[in-house]
Amino acid sequence: MQEALTVYRNEKKYYLSPIESVRLQEEMQILLEPDEFSKQGSYHVRSLYFDTLNNRDFTEKGEGVRIRRKIRLRIYDTEDQKVKFEIKAKNGAYQHKSSLIVSREDAMAIQEGDYGILLDYDNETALRLYAMLTLNCYRPVSLIEYDRRAFIYPENNTRITFDSNVKSSEMELDLFEKEVPWISLPEDTCILEVKYDHQLFKPISMILEKYHLNNVSFGKYANGRPVMESYI
Repeated sequence: MQEALTVYRNEKKYYLSPIESVRLQEEMQILLEPDEFSKQGSYHVRSLYFDTLNNRDFTEKGEGVRIRRKIRLRIYDTEDQKVKFEIKAKNGAYQHKSSLIVSREDAMAIQEGDYGILLDYDNETALRLYAMLTLNCYRPVSLIEYDRRAFIYPENNTRITFDSNVKSSEMELDLFEKEVPWISLPEDTCILEVKYDHQLFKPISMILEKYHLNNVSFGKYANGRPVMESYI
């Protein structure tokens, strides 16, 4: 299993009220197609985030560091047999995401600290992950889950996502655990993410402009560590 993917693109985020979310989704589905997982509505996304012993990735977000990164394992169901292992780097509004597909068994080993298993994957992303995890002493720190509905448009690889029911846990760090002591955040808020290459398709921009939205720097990982934030 040697799959890897690298993506460069723009990313903007906005807060939506529940009413705004419903209305905007109704408009988007006229213009855009739902992605393959959203044809019947929303779907679950669960990620296990890693950070260094001194929580560098977490603190850099709060300090406003322009160039930063996140490392995570991601699934869409606790029964998934394939898992995404991702490095997401950001430079302002631009993101660069590299993904490696690993087996369920390897993901379980990785979350227990067995990073050497990445050396069995013969590609650059696996080697980068191994070096970053070992040299910087990364370990699992936060589990994040939410419901997502996504729309896509082929022009400039456009992807519009609506994320709701965002919740986190710093106590349970097993990616595949079914019973998790969640903390919900933020309540009654939907997070709109607009991702595209080069330039956003004009009809989409015109729809978004009607809602007078303000771009925000919300990060699910940064907001998903309330215990750590209180400690700091």
